[in-house]
Amino acid sequence: MTKPDFCAPLLSALQNANSILLCTHIAPDGDAIGSILAMGMGLKALGKQAVMACQDPVPTKYGFLPHANEVVRADALAGKTFDAAMNVDAAGLHLIGDCREAYLKAPVRLQIDHHPDNPRYADVNWVDGKTPAAGVLVRYALEGLGVPLNEEIAACLYCAISTDTGNFRFNSTNAETFEVMAELMDAGLDIGSAARQLHSLKEKPHLLLLSRALLSLRVFADGKCARMLLTGRDYLDAQADTEHREGIVNYALDIPGVEMAYLAEERTPGKVKVSLRGLMPHDTSSIARAFGGGGHKLASAFQCEGHIASVCEALDKAFEAAVEKNE
Repeated sequence: MTKPDFCAPLLSALQNANSILLCTHIAPDGDAIGSILAMGMGLKALGKQAVMACQDPVPTKYGFLPHANEVVRADALAGKTFDAAMNVDAAGLHLIGDCREAYLKAPVRLQIDHHPDNPRYADVNWVDGKTPAAGVLVRYALEGLGVPLNEEIAACLYCAISTDTGNFRFNSTNAETFEVMAELMDAGLDIGSAARQLHSLKEKPHLLLLSRALLSLRVFADGKCARMLLTGRDYLDAQADTEHREGIVNYALDIPGVEMAYLAEERTPGKVKVSLRGLMPHDTSSIARAFGGGGHKLASAFQCEGHIASVCEALDKAFEAAVEKNE
């Protein structure tokens, strides 16, 4: 089951390189970490010198993955050169943060991504906006490189695919998703153990942060929209970090009747980060783009400057307009 040969230039570039830098986006999620780990293991199996890097540390919940401790921070790249550099799951060059300098120094720059609004910033771009997770594309890349799946690679790809599909609940999940999952199972994936680590276990800071978000819950637009807020004080009281907010926005979307939801955060005064979620037929990415962000149709985000109350007021109006448009 090989993807069309439009990925051939990327595979050729990887085959011709001896040293390869793999980067992913800041505040990495399961797709980001699982994908670069799987890719890194695959390239090393071919005898390549592969370095996996991210500006931010690997979130604690993904620390169980094989070789997660080998992902380095951007400062570890100082003075190093690579034959090629590849970004994975990074919809924009700015999203790799401090790794950007090392990425741009490479004579050959590649990327694998599944965000439809990706501007194709690399020399060789493999961007498929219809694929549910970057991990699926990494699976095809490994197949094209002749790397056989093993239990460790399977665990990382399962992390990538299951987290970005909402544990196979999102509309992006398709038959292709389960075809790849069948391959991972055949490769020895211990799905029971991995699923518990990824989708059942919750750290205390996450639960405390969730409780504060739920206290701020507001439903509006005749029950079709919902929002939650988090402040710097909330993070401080919960002893939480960025990684502990993952999945919180979905609680607002899971209310019966709610079609669109968002989580707005103001950890630093005057700087607001917003995560948007929606159900069909809504398009949250168009709203996110209006505020300078982007993403998928049903899952997007943006960051902006301003007071959180003003941002929420404008966003509430945009949500209400979107709901009226689709009535």
